[in-house]
Amino acid sequence: MSRTSSVIALSVTTSLITSALTFVALQIWLVPHLKSSRPEPVAAEAPAPVEVPRLLGLRPDDAKIILKEKNLLLSLAKTTPHPTVAAGLIHTQVPLAGSLIVTGQSVVVEVSSGPPPAAVPLVVGKGVAVGRAELEKLGLVVQVKTREDKNAAPDTILSQNIEPGQTATSGAAIELVVAQAAATPTVPDYKGKQFNKKDITEELEKLGLKLGKVSYVDISDARNGFIYGTKPEGGKQVDPGTAIDFRVQYLDE
Repeated sequence: MSRTSSVIALSVTTSLITSALTFVALQIWLVPHLKSSRPEPVAAEAPAPVEVPRLLGLRPDDAKIILKEKNLLLSLAKTTPHPTVAAGLIHTQVPLAGSLIVTGQSVVVEVSSGPPPAAVPLVVGKGVAVGRAELEKLGLVVQVKTREDKNAAPDTILSQNIEPGQTATSGAAIELVVAQAAATPTVPDYKGKQFNKKDITEELEKLGLKLGKVSYVDISDARNGFIYGTKPEGGKQVDPGTAIDFRVQYLDE
């Protein structure tokens, strides 16, 4: 190979080496700059938590409206009896009021079906005030009827129309018959009136009294059947069933 060819080959080789070194140097310099110029990925912000409102005692429809304002949902789990919460109202919620949860989550509630059925107690023989209190505590509606009874103290419960031990739901009506003191009848004033056995007997029976003995006397200045008086006297209060005796002018029957 001539001297000229050797010089040309050396020049080309030197040029290639120089280009390769320049390329490597550029790679080393550019890579960090290219990485730093790329935008860093931004992490998505978590939704802000919201406070769970109190839903106890509300109807589900009203609770939905309140939750919607906070971007929360309502989930009805089931309907169960509750001794004090009226039917149709929420008696349990999860999470509890005041808890923090993410928007879009649900609040799970249970709705009351009313108080559970309860066994009716025996109140016969008790005073009406005591018996009424026991029954109303179970949510029963007490209805009272009175009946005269000389063998029982006034205001004593004589009977109940739901047998003891039977179950009744809240709001059911129960009727109590309560002893009432017998009315004290007053003897009518028959003095000077005409005696008519049939009419007087009927009138006395309506008052709870009865006709007693009729004593006839013969006084010339009085008309037949004239009533001189009664025993007990007219206007006097007596016990029910008292017999009223009459003193009457002789009567031709």
